[in-house]
Amino acid sequence: MLALLGLARRAGRLAIGFSAVEQEVRGVRKTLVIAASDMGAAQKSKVNRFENLAGLIDDALTSEQMAAAFGRKKLAIIGLSDSGFVKGIKKLID
Repeated sequence: MLALLGLARRAGRLAIGFSAVEQEVRGVRKTLVIAASDMGAAQKSKVNRFENLAGLIDDALTSEQMAAAFGRKKLAIIGLSDSGFVKGIKKLID
């Protein structure tokens, strides 16, 4: 999954961080949100209120794994709205 997410990032199709994901969700396209399994309760509550989602994955990665994969100190949420990448990620988790 991290390899596919890395490819999406290099293609400029990945929203990284809460504010970027929130903007993506408010857009026209449906967004697949990947939230860290150890995300804080307050942020998780906000994520659960998002509309226009292609899906929510909140049990696949920890915030530590996400941060390490994308060169950040902290990272708890990312989002994808590109239909090809969304299909690829959904195939991996099914």
